[in-house]
Amino acid sequence: MAYGRSEANSLGWRNVIVTSDEKHIGHEFPSQSTPLLLMHHLSDLHVCDAQSPTRPEYLDRWADPDSPIREKVGTIGTYRPHSMLSAHVVEAMIQSLNTITTGPLSGHPINGAIITGDTTDNAQTNEVSWYLALLDGLDFRPDSGDHTKYEGVIDDGIEHYDTRYWHPHGTPVGKNDDDARAKYGFPVVPNLLNSCRAPFKATGLKFPWYAVHGNHDALLQGTVAPARAINAEMVGNKRYTGLPTKVTLADVLASFQEIGPASYPDADDAPFTTVTADLERRAVERGEFAAMHLAAPGLPKGHGFTAENVEKKHMYYSTHIGGVKLIVIDSVNHFGGWQGSLDVLQFEWLESEIATSDKPIVLASHHPLSKMFNSYAPVGRRVCVEEIQSMLLKYPTVLAWFAGHEHRHHIEWIGPNEEVNGFWQIETASHADWPQQSRTIEIVRDAAGDVFLGLSVVDHAGGADYGDAANPLEIAALSRALSANIWQKRPELGSSHDVNWWSGRPTDRNVVLKIRKR
Repeated sequence: MAYGRSEANSLGWRNVIVTSDEKHIGHEFPSQSTPLLLMHHLSDLHVCDAQSPTRPEYLDRWADPDSPIREKVGTIGTYRPHSMLSAHVVEAMIQSLNTITTGPLSGHPINGAIITGDTTDNAQTNEVSWYLALLDGLDFRPDSGDHTKYEGVIDDGIEHYDTRYWHPHGTPVGKNDDDARAKYGFPVVPNLLNSCRAPFKATGLKFPWYAVHGNHDALLQGTVAPARAINAEMVGNKRYTGLPTKVTLADVLASFQEIGPASYPDADDAPFTTVTADLERRAVERGEFAAMHLAAPGLPKGHGFTAENVEKKHMYYSTHIGGVKLIVIDSVNHFGGWQGSLDVLQFEWLESEIATSDKPIVLASHHPLSKMFNSYAPVGRRVCVEEIQSMLLKYPTVLAWFAGHEHRHHIEWIGPNEEVNGFWQIETASHADWPQQSRTIEIVRDAAGDVFLGLSVVDHAGGADYGDAANPLEIAALSRALSANIWQKRPELGSSHDVNWWSGRPTDRNVVLKIRKR
């Protein structure tokens, strides 16, 4: 079952509707083949503690349709009206993927799954624990702070009600309707802020799954390296609602950069509201991310990470799965900035892993090659796109590179001669933004020795109708509907592109790719 969007109503709101499945395009998939790797690919889960007090949601309004600088700031991404529903989207995706036990094109068994980073949104330990509970099938509560009430920017508090955020329970007495409902057609969903925080037992992914480190797993808001002062505010009781008087928007935007350094401004006299402190919101430390995976119950143990990752505080590794060697890269620049690169030690390790392999190579990272240009390095040197690509193209054993980060479906051949000298880079869309899809990737070899890659997008199990949004699948369906209607991505309101940009072209979705015999 596939999903699309209806015609817009008078306020631009589009309902989610059931559509026909897209047929596969490209090459004809071989009827007989030898499997190399069959893997579910999930990316950018962004499991989010939307009540965390240091999330600068107020910055996002500068990307709204009425902002005079919206084209300059682009997408900021510090606020999504559905962030508090992120855990339920992951649950719905897991339920859907668990029904796909063989490749839809080849019929070969699925070997496992990979999650290419940004599993969390703000690099908090409670977010890591929630994501692990979801993937490994544990009981958990997607809530923080005071478990008796919601304490984020979309709560029911009259004293700090802000019309620039969607308030699903409606308008408090004496206040104006928020913009989301009054201008953009967003619904009222009674009790949502209670139902989305209710504990539940996750289904758990029924395949061995492998983890990849993303910038949102290591850096605050995916950009800023954790520091002692910021960590104290993360676990504290002040939720800041605006900038301090001595800091301008230009100052903040200049400090949140693709290439580091990056930093939060000092709080000083910034306005705030009081919330419940929570020590579980602390920033996850380097090495601790791997340690939490090693302590998780699912398979394989550590989900790719080993004791060496904990000890050396690096997040890259290699393993064998199916008929390939899977090499997982840590593309995060830990010094800051949201784009990627490698340090010299990892780059040398990567080439050695490829050069010494007697099996075909599949790479996985959070950042795609095109975004590996974060050269910021207060110590040492960072290795960026040109050097990485040049090295990889020396080795014909490299077949594919799985990535995320851009929240879109995108397929690109990397190399001088398509289907001959090079490899396919496969980016998969996110759970955070429309169309909230994953994909199944089948890599096989035919009798002539050619390699085929069959790609099939997968929708989560939330339907087109969100009902009362009272259980995980209904809540996931609501999240899909909200993601389809983001007001910052409406062309009729001046956006340069709409949410379908994340869906990619037809050639980025259900497609059969080929690599000729080498």
